[in-house]
Amino acid sequence: MLVTGVEWISLTNSRPCAILVSLQWIPSHVNLKYNDIADSLAKEGTTIPQAYVEPLNYLELYSRRKAFVNISWRHPPAHSWYRSEDPGVTIHFKGDRKYQTALARLTSGHIKTLRFSRGDTKFNICTNWNMTEATPQHLLGCVALVYDDLLKRPDFVLEVMKANHLMDLI
Repeated sequence: MLVTGVEWISLTNSRPCAILVSLQWIPSHVNLKYNDIADSLAKEGTTIPQAYVEPLNYLELYSRRKAFVNISWRHPPAHSWYRSEDPGVTIHFKGDRKYQTALARLTSGHIKTLRFSRGDTKFNICTNWNMTEATPQHLLGCVALVYDDLLKRPDFVLEVMKANHLMDLI
């Protein structure tokens, strides 16, 4: 009896477990236009001699991983939002703790509305435009500022954000 996939599922659910079943593969891809060419190329590829590579021992694996980690620590990723000379730039800002935190969030890009969903970063919708995401770049562009203003004139940036009612998003 020839059975398709859907029929197979219904048969296995309705039959007792002690039935002998033999399956037969019927190739349905024979004599297709480019399948014969692909098969011949695959057969030729299996005849090519493979270069022998010795397996790595523990010390070699450890030293390679350690070198990779050292390089990544010496050269941290160059994010466009982290161009300050030292990590404590917002600490030098003389203001309330609330404004220091807002400045640090805006500088790093980790604002209140940032959330992660299935590996993607998501932002809430901007309250001024109601169409675009409220990313740090958008919030600065919304009030005609640039990132360099954040580093050079942080007090001015915070005043502009307060005047435009954007502090709730930062």
